Amino acid sequence: MRFDYFSIVGYVSVALWVIVPVLWMLHARRRPRRWLCHIALAVALLAYVLAKINSVSYVDRIQLDQSAEIAAVQAKLDEARKAAEQTRSGDVAQIRFAEDASGDFLDAGGMNSSDLKYMEKVTKDSVPEWKKEKKQRSAGGKQDDSVESLVGGKPKGDGVKSEPAVEKNPVLMLEKDKSMADRLDGLNLKIIRLLIFIGIGIVIVDYLRRANIYEEAYLPLPLPSAWFNGLTPLPPLMVQPVPARRTMPEELAWLTKRGDSFVYMTYSPEAAGRIPASLPRMAKRCCPVDIIHVNDAISDEFIFETLWYGRSSFVVDSSERSVQMLGLFMALLAQRRETHARVAQTVHIIWDAGAPLDEAWQQEFAKLTKATGMSLVVCQGDRGQ
Repeated sequence: MRFDYFSIVGYVSVALWVIVPVLWMLHARRRPRRWLCHIALAVALLAYVLAKINSVSYVDRIQLDQSAEIAAVQAKLDEARKAAEQTRSGDVAQIRFAEDASGDFLDAGGMNSSDLKYMEKVTKDSVPEWKKEKKQRSAGGKQDDSVESLVGGKPKGDGVKSEPAVEKNPVLMLEKDKSMADRLDGLNLKIIRLLIFIGIGIVIVDYLRRANIYEEAYLPLPLPSAWFNGLTPLPPLMVQPVPARRTMPEELAWLTKRGDSFVYMTYSPEAAGRIPASLPRMAKRCCPVDIIHVNDAISDEFIFETLWYGRSSFVVDSSERSVQMLGLFMALLAQRRETHARVAQTVHIIWDAGAPLDEAWQQEFAKLTKATGMSLVVCQGDRGQ
């Protein structure tokens, strides 16, 4: 087996794409998931770059090795020359001079025109290329004996002539080996392209699958909630761990960038005051969403309907108002469940009002939120910082 079908760069590309499936398997088994599938995609892209370099700079330079054919032609010429010498042995000149070449022992003066033409052809074919080029250079003009030419100066001429580009030495192979190298090169590129397409699909599916997992979600994007819930349903009741992954202002900004709406219920006016009047849907200031701080002029029914259609989000800074609002929400959600109504985008009811909620009440409320596409989030500890 030959090992020169690829260059070192080509074999490195093969080693890299072999690692890609291993990274996928490790990513599927590891919990919590991190960045192995993204690393696998980056490795596949690097393998493709190296494979293209190998294809252009090495495989494309492979040429057929015609040394055997050239040797066969040269052997035929030698045989023809020997046959001519034997046929015209009577015309051999008996006098040899020091300046005669090895093939000048035939007496050309005694040959007819047809014999002369044949011998000229045989002799011309036997002259090496370097000798022909030397004669051409000698016939082209007189030798430049100037001082500039002797010391390596610029030659005389009308203009500056650029040096011809030096071609890389070709890689010589037999026809069967060249065909094998071409097939392996094409197969290597096809495999890497397939791995790149699969890797992009894995990254997309992994992103959607992790979007509803609190510990693993990353890069919130305003995508339809159905895409997230189709792979990983959002928990209708979630108790956030201590310490939390993000502060409350960061958490609300995260939910807004997901395209979701929320009502944040807290007992602390100071915590409510840290929530801005608007949050961006994308980037830092792109597509701002109003965050309404609830006062006595705003009814609970208005808050529920606004949340249902995802028009705005709300902040409540009173425990009494929060308890009253939850009671009304429970009755309204029960009505929506009977009609099988469901929100288009997830609504988060965040309870951070200090007083603990009854366990049985939480379970009953979670059934309503699950049926209508909402989520009850119960915070533990101080989340306002």
